[in-house]
Amino acid sequence: MSRLPAIRHKTEGPQPTLAPWAVCLPSAQIVSAGSLRLMPGIEVCAVGESVWLRGGHGGKDLERRLRGLPGARRFRVLDDGQLVAAGRRIPQGRIPDGPWIPLVRWLGIETPEACRAAGLAEPIRLELRRSVDVVEPSVLLASMDGWLACADTCARVRLDRWRFAVSRDGRVVVHGHPLPSLPGLRLVDYDGIAVPAGWYWSPAVEPAVVRQRWGLEPGDLGLWQTARTWQRIAAGDFVQATRAAIRASAEGFRRDRS
Repeated sequence: MSRLPAIRHKTEGPQPTLAPWAVCLPSAQIVSAGSLRLMPGIEVCAVGESVWLRGGHGGKDLERRLRGLPGARRFRVLDDGQLVAAGRRIPQGRIPDGPWIPLVRWLGIETPEACRAAGLAEPIRLELRRSVDVVEPSVLLASMDGWLACADTCARVRLDRWRFAVSRDGRVVVHGHPLPSLPGLRLVDYDGIAVPAGWYWSPAVEPAVVRQRWGLEPGDLGLWQTARTWQRIAAGDFVQATRAAIRASAEGFRRDRS
């Protein structure tokens, strides 16, 4: 007699790995929660020298991010508000009563030329600081004359690597890898936010947070050149680097100046 195959019940979609959760952080480490800012449903509550985060069910990506928060104490939240510490079974304490505020509102970000929205908590000021990380630049601010000379000498296969845009003052923004050997300011592109090589912003929130605060659209490039100034290069301002396009841009710039 043949044996009937076992029946397996399938579940649709990924199953959450986290029950309703809470995390307690030292207030000095709240900037590390910037990586959670764009994740839906997370709320925050400040209590004394600590800051609490809470949320509903979540997946592996959320669990990984919570584990990476420095100084964090992680809990599972029971239906009655009791807390069970990670790795424990016995409840210990209760989650704060609040008030609870959405993290996306509470963790306001202040950038150069940013305005503070009414009703939000004190924003965090982003600052450029020296970085020990060595990352190869992929953005160059060069002069028009230097860029034009590059067009006359570079092989087409090299030009194909680059796109460029021209600013009103005649400087050229070259984007690509590797960059041409021209004098100018070299910047590192962190997912659409370009800062001078050897620098990064502090607190180190994700580039997506800065892009959202600056209102950058997909494909736009934010040039953060100095501590107090930044410039938006729209995606449509870039053109493929060809000899014809570079020469036409140079001629147009000279015509506008005359």
